[in-house]
Amino acid sequence: MKRRETSPNVIRSETTESTANDTSLRRLVKNLVVSFQSKPVPDLQEIRERTTIRNVIDYREVDEVLDPGWAAAPEIVQFGNDPLADTLVFSHTNRPYEVVLKPADVFVPTDDVEVYLLNRNNGTRHRLVRTLPTLDGALEHAVHKFTHKHFDPDAVHHMSMVGPELDKAISVGDTDLTAIDIED
Repeated sequence: MKRRETSPNVIRSETTESTANDTSLRRLVKNLVVSFQSKPVPDLQEIRERTTIRNVIDYREVDEVLDPGWAAAPEIVQFGNDPLADTLVFSHTNRPYEVVLKPADVFVPTDDVEVYLLNRNNGTRHRLVRTLPTLDGALEHAVHKFTHKHFDPDAVHHMSMVGPELDKAISVGDTDLTAIDIED
């Protein structure tokens, strides 16, 4: 068995390396502690509760009127560089696309709603031509047109399906308007 050399020079060099490693580790820990201590803690009085699409939609009620295989669920989505948005996503296990309803103003979910088709095969999301004026109208189109078995997301003419018949929207579940805080 080979003995380890323990000359004074070897001991000095090992001590120097160990000290350098300890110093860099201490510096790293100190920087982490300082960075966590310097962040201001928000005052809970400043935090406001906001109404989003998930506060005004009963997803189980919407699921009951969808064609078999379709499901509606809330999802947090980012659109480009915009802040995260609370959306309603309609998906089907055997369809290559999803229908995404995104309120134009995420904190006023019952007003203008943008409708997107997400192609899961290539990861692209396309906005339909028009913004729908109400959440109820957007739900009606999503449930009765965009999730219908005959809907073809690749057919350009379907983009014009959002039309003037919006004033005759069929109720799809209840929209809970009591959840909206008017004083925002």
